[in-house]
Amino acid sequence: MAAVGGEDNGASDGGECHDLKSILAGDERDFLIHNNGDQVPVSELIGKNILLYFSAQWCGPCRAFLPKLIEEYKKIKDKDSAFEVVFISSDEDQNSFEDFFSGMPWLALPFGDVRKKSLSRLFKIRGIPSLVAIGPTGKTVTTDAKLLLLIHGADAYPFTEERIKELVENKEKTGEEQEETKEGYVCDGDVCRKA
Repeated sequence: MAAVGGEDNGASDGGECHDLKSILAGDERDFLIHNNGDQVPVSELIGKNILLYFSAQWCGPCRAFLPKLIEEYKKIKDKDSAFEVVFISSDEDQNSFEDFFSGMPWLALPFGDVRKKSLSRLFKIRGIPSLVAIGPTGKTVTTDAKLLLLIHGADAYPFTEERIKELVENKEKTGEEQEETKEGYVCDGDVCRKA
């Protein structure tokens, strides 16, 4: 993970609720952008599950993580259209931002937007890539969605404690059943017998 800022990464902000409009829009700008330049009002994200994707082209781990994020984004989006990712860039120039963002199927805060610094402070982003999950009510679900996505893929969605607990319990049950089956029978080719 590449270092950015000086705060603790992964630390929750206590599950506080945020008005998306107040954290993603400014006095002069109340929109996000698609990679084709189209503007999307921040108000269109209200009531959706959002991942804030802190990243940059110059960051090797970010470039390595991007294909996985795109793959899982498409799976989640197929299941729930009320889901969106917002790219928050730490790129150093407009060209790097545009080049990196051109391969992303989601929205972004425009390059150089002053909100990037306040978002990094608010969510205690210390390194990139980082994913922060915000629920439909504006509540911070987790500041460690990247890890959950890497472990569970799209199944981690919507990244709540309840969902992760359910996945872990199901995995444990499946593992127990597999162990019971292994210990219960011995197979030799097409012939199986009780152990």
